[in-house]
This record gives sequence, structure tokens and C-alpha cells, in this order.
Amino acid sequence: MPDALTPTEASSLYARYGFLLLRRCRTILRDAASAEDALQLVFERLLRKGAGVREAEQPLRWLYRVADRCCFDVLRSRKRTRESPMDEEPADDARHPAVDIELRDSVMALLARMDEDQQRLAVLLFVDGMSQGEIATELGVSRVTVNKRVQALRERTRLHFEGDGGEPR
Repeated sequence: MPDALTPTEASSLYARYGFLLLRRCRTILRDAASAEDALQLVFERLLRKGAGVREAEQPLRWLYRVADRCCFDVLRSRKRTRESPMDEEPADDARHPAVDIELRDSVMALLARMDEDQQRLAVLLFVDGMSQGEIATELGVSRVTVNKRVQALRERTRLHFEGDGGEPR
């Protein structure tokens, strides 16, 4: 299987990046048990199709994208089973210093209600603390598009917490 990592490679990645990936999963999912499950999914995927990390310029960034997708899968599963998160507070060291903490926590609370594009945008902006230009590059869209999506995300969050539900019209 050319797309697979060997168990030794996966073990090495776990030793080097496991803590960071777990912290990220916990930040996104807001639940320690779900974060552990998501981390397990990350390494299952790496064992099946993780060879791309070998050539990645930034292996941690590559692994973060895999972890994000696994977390989004857990959120979708949680939504289908109507399981609610424990709403744990992320560890202080998981917070990017350039991010508005209250807004970030509000947006993270709504992740399960977002589609995958919105989830990705929210994580890049509120977890990674990326600028809109960096997000545009990461997503392969224009900065204007990112700006519009960020404004829509902020408005949806505001409406939700003011009681309107913030659901798309």
C-alpha cells in the first residue's frame, strides 16, 4: 500500500505530534473523550492513507488538517446521534494569542451546526489565528471571499446567541 504509513512511522509521528493533535481535537470538540476518539481516527487514517505527510513541507500543518477532518466527522456523528459535548474549556495553552477568546468559544460551540467549509474557516481563524490572507491561500479562494465568509460567520454567531438561532436562511 503506497498510501499507507508504516506502524513505525505512525508511532514516531504520535510521539512527536500526538500531544499537539490531541490538544487541537479537544479545542475543536470541547470534550476530552471525543478528542481521544478523534485522535485515534487520525492515526487510523495515517496508517491507511497517511503517506502524504512524508513529503509535506509542514508536517504539523498537514496533520492538523487530518485532525480537523476527523473532528468534523465526530461532530457530524454527534449531530446524527444528538449527543451533546461536555463543553469543557480548552486549555489556556491551546488558545492562539491573536484570537478573541469569547468569540472563538462562541463559534466553537456552534461547529456542529456548520457545514465543513464553515468549520474549516472557523478553525483556521479562531484556533490557528490565521489572517484572512493566509486563510485565502490555505483554502484557495480570494481574500474578498474569505472576508465575506468571516463576516457571515460572525453574524451567524451573533444571531445565534441573541436568540435567533443563527441558522442560514
